[in-house]
Amino acid sequence: MSEDRPGANRFGQPGVVVAVSLLGLVLSTLLALSQQQPFFTWYYHFAWYTTLIGLDAGLAMRRDRFPLLGQPRFAISLLGWSAPVWLLFEAVNLRVANWYYVFATPDLPLRRTGTLLAFATVFPAIFLAYNWWIETGIGGRWHGPRFQVTAHLRRGLFATGWAFVGLSMWEPRFFFPLVWGALTLLLEPWNYRRKPATSLLGDLSRGQYTRVGRLLLAGASVGAVWEVFNAVAQTRWIYTVPGLERLKLFEMPVLGYLGFPVFALDCFVIYQALVNLRVARAGWVDEPEKGLARGVMRGRTVAAATLATLFATAVAMGVDRWTVDSTYPRLEDLPGADSTAITALRGSGFDHVEEVAGRSPAALAEDAMLEPALAARLLETSRLIVLRGLGVANATALMSAGIASRCELAAASAEEVSRAIRRYREDPYAGRLPRVRVWLRAARGACSSAQAPSAEGD
Repeated sequence: MSEDRPGANRFGQPGVVVAVSLLGLVLSTLLALSQQQPFFTWYYHFAWYTTLIGLDAGLAMRRDRFPLLGQPRFAISLLGWSAPVWLLFEAVNLRVANWYYVFATPDLPLRRTGTLLAFATVFPAIFLAYNWWIETGIGGRWHGPRFQVTAHLRRGLFATGWAFVGLSMWEPRFFFPLVWGALTLLLEPWNYRRKPATSLLGDLSRGQYTRVGRLLLAGASVGAVWEVFNAVAQTRWIYTVPGLERLKLFEMPVLGYLGFPVFALDCFVIYQALVNLRVARAGWVDEPEKGLARGVMRGRTVAAATLATLFATAVAMGVDRWTVDSTYPRLEDLPGADSTAITALRGSGFDHVEEVAGRSPAALAEDAMLEPALAARLLETSRLIVLRGLGVANATALMSAGIASRCELAAASAEEVSRAIRRYREDPYAGRLPRVRVWLRAARGACSSAQAPSAEGD
């Protein structure tokens, strides 16, 4: 693979690339925090791609080559398989319903493109984080007891993996954590049979715990970055994990961070299975490919990529239908604002609903030259729309039920709000109680206790 690993100079000086990437990350973060478009909506993409380039260049400063960009065929393979693999977890979430998306772009082709670009960062992020943990030297001497990988053990792990899948699909409220790690149990026995040198079971059978440990650390570190970037972005995911809806760090329940290390094992095992199937390019590990051709099988890869594309398309349609709860609120979609009001707002420099929501009633009336009563009504509507990504469709449903402000929402019960949403929206997941409780907690936090008495159902 020497032709696929050129030196660092192919992409310029690594130090310069690191500096440019860091500058891009800082600027996109500042612009997103100030709600400047397109950085606010697309922050996740700006942040992750600048981070990936910077991490790769930082490794190039230490190794004299870019681990990712210096292996272009491997990089394309890693990026290309990342999205359909993550969409497999999105397919599981259609049943488990542990997270949902808010303020997705209304433009469907643009949304689908953005979705693929966002999900394409998963494998590269884990790969680069793993390599950085290698550079630290941490875990280099992690050893443990050896054991024999027997056929009985492999069958047991495989059966356990299917049990995890079955339980999590049968009763996700109680068994949803079993989703994470199930694929490792299902695929790792086959990986070991195919290529013990690059399998985690092979490592453990030799008493070598370094790779497993560093993958766990990579998952933990990348998971933390995922949640930080998600917290800044306007288009984001929100978790509704049963029993863990209150105690959160950013959007993730605190206990949920334990899933990221296990997910990193899944990523490694899945990718190595694809390599062993010869539909993905080797490059994650440096062991010689004894007994296996180094390249991919073109016909098999085309067939696998075609199936993956069809699967990804179907799941993406399901995500749009059931997991996306709101789209980006355009000023023209603001309920209660006629064309005259929209023209006045546009003429006064208002481009987004967030800008309207950030003003006081008097300032909005003065700046947009609106009647005070209309300005106050539009302000309350805007604040309701932007509340935890509630969105125009949900806000319109609430207004039809007489809930026209955050404090009126705060005074309502979860069941009342859920019924109002379901009467208005055909989406089968709209108005689900876990999502409603997200809004109620935010609404009650925005109002004083006198204005928003507690209601049952939260």
